[in-house]
Amino acid sequence: MLSAAAKLNQPAEAECAADGRRLRSERSRQCIVAALINLIRQGEMLPSAERVAQEANVGLRTVFRQFEDMDRLYQEVIEQIEAEVAPLVDRPYASTDWRAMLSEMIERRARVFELVMPFKLQSNARQFQSPFLQEVHRCAVVSDMELMNEFLPPSVVDDRTRFCALFAALSFDVWIHLRRDQLKSPEEATRAMRYTVDALLAGV
Repeated sequence: MLSAAAKLNQPAEAECAADGRRLRSERSRQCIVAALINLIRQGEMLPSAERVAQEANVGLRTVFRQFEDMDRLYQEVIEQIEAEVAPLVDRPYASTDWRAMLSEMIERRARVFELVMPFKLQSNARQFQSPFLQEVHRCAVVSDMELMNEFLPPSVVDDRTRFCALFAALSFDVWIHLRRDQLKSPEEATRAMRYTVDALLAGV
């Protein structure tokens, strides 16, 4: 029979065991997310669950025990990457003049685009298979458009052709074209983006 002291210790031992399981589960979850991030950074656009499990050194069942499906896993990856770039994205603009703000935006976007490029390419590859990624993309476009509507002058915003061209010039698609198709360096791509914006605003 168990002694009185042993009986008193049973709840504490059970709690410690539960805490240990939670910690192991959280470590496995973090390893899985880190594995997918590493694979994408290494250039694998569409790593499978099996590939993620291999990289994380866990079983495939562990991946799907932690994440119901790959969309849930990608969601956590996106949240982590967004948290990494948030200090740059959310930093208040130092300028108040709209032209200076636009110049800051170009510089900031170039840095953010370069940081998130592997993940954005991967997201684009999966976008039409994933309602979640489609919604992420839609929200990002709306947010960008609202920001530009806020600080650009009415003479630019009301000229819808000019505004659409300007919005396109500042897009990730243009950055990718410059970096991947034209093989330009980040500095060269930034200068090209700035040149295009300046040309579109000539006479404003």
